[in-house]
Amino acid sequence: KPYKEGQGPSSDDLSRAWSGFFFSGESESGNQLMCSFIGCDRYWETARVAIEMALTLRFERSSLAFSGGVLTPSVAGGTPLIQRLVSSGVKFKMGSWHEPSERSSPGLLH
Repeated sequence: KPYKEGQGPSSDDLSRAWSGFFFSGESESGNQLMCSFIGCDRYWETARVAIEMALTLRFERSSLAFSGGVLTPSVAGGTPLIQRLVSSGVKFKMGSWHEPSERSSPGLLH
């Protein structure tokens, strides 16, 4: 639904909105990997990732694998970024996908 400037969904509507990403990959040698990421509304999650990436760079730079370059947040932030995102409410699962009963909004933190 398009909104006019100054309008938007209510906090209640946003607290029930969620987005999920379900990844499955296979290497040429046959190794397989699955993971899933479930968060709130995509706009909310874009802001969350930006903020958590900035905090990761500020406070955990020495533990990151790369010291510079043009990198995506997931590559640049690695495990420290994932740990921050999970601590802030994102649902992340490695090795399989979230079960259907787990596929809901993690809720907005206030």
